[in-house]
Amino acid sequence: MSVEVLLLAVACGMTILAYMIAINAHGPTRLSLSYLMATVMLAGTVWGIVQYVNTDLDARKMEEFKRLEAEKKMAEARIQSQEEALRASKERMGFATNLNTIITTGTGLASTMINIDLHDRGVDLETLMGKASEIKKKTDELKNDFEKITTVDTFFNEPLALLKEAIQSLSEAAYYYRSFYYSEDSEQEHLRERVLRQKARSAYDSFQKASAMIASSGA
Repeated sequence: MSVEVLLLAVACGMTILAYMIAINAHGPTRLSLSYLMATVMLAGTVWGIVQYVNTDLDARKMEEFKRLEAEKKMAEARIQSQEEALRASKERMGFATNLNTIITTGTGLASTMINIDLHDRGVDLETLMGKASEIKKKTDELKNDFEKITTVDTFFNEPLALLKEAIQSLSEAAYYYRSFYYSEDSEQEHLRERVLRQKARSAYDSFQKASAMIASSGA
């Protein structure tokens, strides 16, 4: 039992006692004074009870308010966390889309250089050299596009490392592809063609591995 309840109980007891004294009082003066004191005590006791009830009600309201505030903050934190997770997921998906675009273009270029007929007799030398220069240009553009891509998501570290290797191999393949037509003799032609095919194959394999990693991540 709290101190407040104990004091109210004592006040109620004293009020009842005061009325009992008033009832047993004799004489108009004593009777009047007894009832006046008893009434004053009753008023004080009632006031005390009302204050106690109101205080307890206010405390409950405050407790309920604090609980609702805590629930509100938790809900807001949960919503914010979900929004951040959604935003991170969208950013990851966007980044994965950019990487897949790089992979698709790079794979196509690598495949072209793997299968290109360097001695196509049905096409003149100028056209063959033009194709080689075009591939070199597209490879350089792809490299520039890749270098513009940035991320703070460590999840993509391995695919990025593979893509960096792939693009480096692709650039070297494109270099040997174009320089093939500037060879001084057949031996140099064979060497450059062999390096061209090897670099293009290496780039192709790295692109495929990076693609598989990104696909398995579900991004």
